[in-house]
Amino acid sequence: MDDALRSWVEDTIGGRIVGAVRPPVGGSRELYLVDVEQPDGSVLALVVRCEAGGSFAGTEVSPAKEAVVYRALEHTAVPVPRVFALATDGSVLVMERVAGDGDLSVLDPDARAATMRSFVDGLAALHTLDVEELSLPGFARPRTAEEHARLDLEMWARLASEGVGVLDPLVRYAGAWLWEHAPATVARTVLVQGDTGPGNFVFDHGTVTGIVDWEFAHVGDPMDDWAWLDMRATPEELPGLQRRYSQATGIAIDPARIDYYRVAVDYRCAITTSLAVSRGGGARGWAPYLLATQRYLDGISTRLSARLGVEEDTEALTVSPTRRTPYFDALVDGIRAAVRHLDDVEIREETRNLQILVRYLGAYDQGGQEIEDLDRIDRLATLGPESLDDAQFARLVERAGAAGDEPMWRYLLRRRARERLLWASLLDRSPR
Repeated sequence: MDDALRSWVEDTIGGRIVGAVRPPVGGSRELYLVDVEQPDGSVLALVVRCEAGGSFAGTEVSPAKEAVVYRALEHTAVPVPRVFALATDGSVLVMERVAGDGDLSVLDPDARAATMRSFVDGLAALHTLDVEELSLPGFARPRTAEEHARLDLEMWARLASEGVGVLDPLVRYAGAWLWEHAPATVARTVLVQGDTGPGNFVFDHGTVTGIVDWEFAHVGDPMDDWAWLDMRATPEELPGLQRRYSQATGIAIDPARIDYYRVAVDYRCAITTSLAVSRGGGARGWAPYLLATQRYLDGISTRLSARLGVEEDTEALTVSPTRRTPYFDALVDGIRAAVRHLDDVEIREETRNLQILVRYLGAYDQGGQEIEDLDRIDRLATLGPESLDDAQFARLVERAGAAGDEPMWRYLLRRRARERLLWASLLDRSPR
């Protein structure tokens, strides 16, 4: 924690920082666990979240937005930490540090099951609140069923337009498709947490003590939150959790709407990581966001193909080693060996992340230029000469996405399959 931030926290809270730790969590902004000793000798356990030039710095997805939600929910049945302070420029948020942990992997199956039930009870409490009675300044309110999805999509499209240097055409197509196919029905208008589920709540002995990370919150469709749970909960636990939720809320689970919002989850996440790449990195560095973007592109390819009724291209594609391949392999081995001897956690992680770049560059050396040439030929043959102009191509993709155009989607799938070759060694390995 730098001196300016430390001084601001001490002056604002009225005490002396006696402990500050930055845990290895958080993607879009920095987080610190801070202990502040008060004049009477008591110690406040706090969490400090601050902008650090990440994906959303300077945008409406801000600590100030989160503060609005925390304050709106403070006196409800939804478990959230209390806000202590917000910087005047909205860049730093200080909250109480509630008791517990956020890592479900440390739990045995029974403890995990109890914790997930407690979380779903909190989600049910959120979705049964009357949003008209919540003070949510700055939050758009949907007037039609379609706006439950479109108001949020509009924000994400704006973030991409203003902040992403080169938006992958799969993301552009998906955004146009999502807009045009927004659900025409909705069971209830609710405050959606967004980015909800394991990893974004704190628990203690089977009870959720705080639901956190509200930067994606918006007023919308409750199935939007269930799409995030579809990504994060296990297939075995989902049916029981959904039954528990429906019994508590009276809201029926709608698989079709969840499938729609599941595409939207990957769309938002791809924009989030693309923003980090365009900004030169985020809280986790730079290279991890390059790789994460590829994972979300995989998700968009698979899920939107299912919605369109199009099978993904299974053509066998390969790249061949070059005389330089042993050099790249030796470099990866050297980085891996060096990492084991680094004591500094952040430096170790930064060094390990270099392997992502080396593996990609090694794959590009094997076939990158050929893949780019093949894509140009394919684009020209499929879409015509105007598609070779980037601005024209973007417009073609958006029009095709709105129409659910199959030839364009099949081209984009072929393009994705070729590009994926350069990331395959990273995408196909088991997560560490």
